[in-house]
Amino acid sequence: MFPNKRGNKPFNPGTLKLHTTTAWAAKGLTPIGLHECRHSYAAYMIAAGINSKALSTYMGHSSITITLDRYGHLLPGNESEAASLLDNWLTTAAQSAT
Repeated sequence: MFPNKRGNKPFNPGTLKLHTTTAWAAKGLTPIGLHECRHSYAAYMIAAGINSKALSTYMGHSSITITLDRYGHLLPGNESEAASLLDNWLTTAAQSAT
């Protein structure tokens, strides 16, 4: 919840949108929605090397499974590491068969 300047009521969603749109425009940025901001935050945290469990906590997910299901594709080395492991296993298996 974002309190107003007097601290006694939440911002009207329209007011929050106005504040964020104004701030983004002042920096020459294209405004994005709050969900896009949330996903960007998660992507940047992963790129910075924050571990999945910590990110899960920061995102407020009830379990790490939610975090991994949603953002696992962004974890470094997923596809290339898996392909390398499979290649190595297949090579070893082929050499053992001969």
